[in-house]
Amino acid sequence: MSIVLKLKNNKILLFTVLILFIILELLSVSYIEYIKGKAIKFVQERSTLDFKTHIKITDDYLGDLTKIFYDKVINNAEVQSIMYQATQTQDKQKLKLLRDKFYNKYLSDYNYMKAYGVRQLHFHLPNALSFLRFHRPNKFGDSLIGIRPSLEYVNKYKKYIHIFEEGRIFNGFRNVYPLYYKNIFVGTVEISYSFSALKKKMLEVEDSSLIFLISSNVVKKKVFKSEQQNYEKCEFEGYLYDKSTFKDDGELSSKVIRLINTNIAPQVVLKLEKGESFSLRYRSKELFGQKELMISFMPIYNLKHKKIAYLVHYSFDNIAKVLIEKYKILFLSLTLFSFLLSLGVGFILRNAQIKEKKEHEKAIYDSLTKIYNRYGLDEVLANEIDSSMHSKQSISAIFFDIDHFKVVNDTYGHAKGDYILEELSKLVSSKLRASDIFARWGGEEFIIFLKTTSLQNAMKIAEKLRLSIEEHDFEGVKITSSFGVVELQENEDKEALLDRVDTLLYEAKESGRNRVIS
Repeated sequence: MSIVLKLKNNKILLFTVLILFIILELLSVSYIEYIKGKAIKFVQERSTLDFKTHIKITDDYLGDLTKIFYDKVINNAEVQSIMYQATQTQDKQKLKLLRDKFYNKYLSDYNYMKAYGVRQLHFHLPNALSFLRFHRPNKFGDSLIGIRPSLEYVNKYKKYIHIFEEGRIFNGFRNVYPLYYKNIFVGTVEISYSFSALKKKMLEVEDSSLIFLISSNVVKKKVFKSEQQNYEKCEFEGYLYDKSTFKDDGELSSKVIRLINTNIAPQVVLKLEKGESFSLRYRSKELFGQKELMISFMPIYNLKHKKIAYLVHYSFDNIAKVLIEKYKILFLSLTLFSFLLSLGVGFILRNAQIKEKKEHEKAIYDSLTKIYNRYGLDEVLANEIDSSMHSKQSISAIFFDIDHFKVVNDTYGHAKGDYILEELSKLVSSKLRASDIFARWGGEEFIIFLKTTSLQNAMKIAEKLRLSIEEHDFEGVKITSSFGVVELQENEDKEALLDRVDTLLYEAKESGRNRVIS
């Protein structure tokens, strides 16, 4: 019989160990997946941040170039004079002569700027009328009010702005500068560069691919109908490719990018709608073999902080792959039965201990004032009176409550009343020793037990507390308190002491309140 029982117990033990092993293995898998996910998320966030940083550095570099062109080429007396003359006449022939002179004089400078990525050199009169487009010299005189907020901004505030904007012909990263003639505002000049310039500069640094997507609504609303043919539909709903920039000049061909975008469209559509910056991993054995592609998206906002476009970056990144291999090795090397078992037991015990401690604290502390409640007072006071009796050391009790607290509640509301109870508890606690026992007896009643304290000293402490409460400003409310003070007598139990101190508190209230009675 004992052998059968032993076998039965062994089977139970084996089954228990097997179940525990399976549970721990599942925990191991879950843990590995969790930290792997965290690591991949970190790599993706790092990729997003790197992309944004790269864009900013390149954008700043090109923006600084436009500032150099503005300072060294554009902002001179001749240009200022021409712009001033243009503001002083409505004569079309005279405006044409000024425009022709301007164009012929600075065409070579414009061509020089184009070599550095500048696409548009555009002068405007103060009323945001196009005066001269170097990229389209025959197109002029059209109002850009409502079309180009950047011009309206510079016209209004007379200061430089850098912003991405869609125009009637070209979109671009626009740098708009104010122009003055002898302190008279005579218009603005835009020196802008296209996404192609940004892309070219970025691809000089790394092998990757970069595309530009623009909102189809923006194109439909702002671009001349004759120019809308320069855009084509993208795989991401609501966005278009700019044909002039969507070329096979990066690491990936436009055909491959289209295929990738078709596959990832369901994953990114919601993020694009929210205007998020993000990155995601893309794997395709057919296209890349064992390589992993990191695709990063960065929104572009206009002056009104509305998302109007996206920059998308495609680059091969082996870090995620290396991390995954690392975690595979880690998992395979986990001969962790005993370690995980002890870790699991320790985790369970610790949770139980924390839970028990929290429940215990919840039971002995008043939820509002965070000092002891009656249950807590009984627990900490249980041995104090006996100890005081045996050691012949005095112990005194102070019992007090707030005068006319019902009136406070009725006048100011219970929220104010709760604040006063909390604030009073903090105030009194700050005046007591660490060894003193302070508890909320109930409602507006409080009790203090002072160890190794005579009645005379307890009276002094009570009087100090009474004055502190009376003088304290409870956010515009003044209150007072009544106190009863006793010292524990020989052979007196807790109930008898509480009866005596309660009687004294009642006497303090009956004799006029805001006083200490012993």
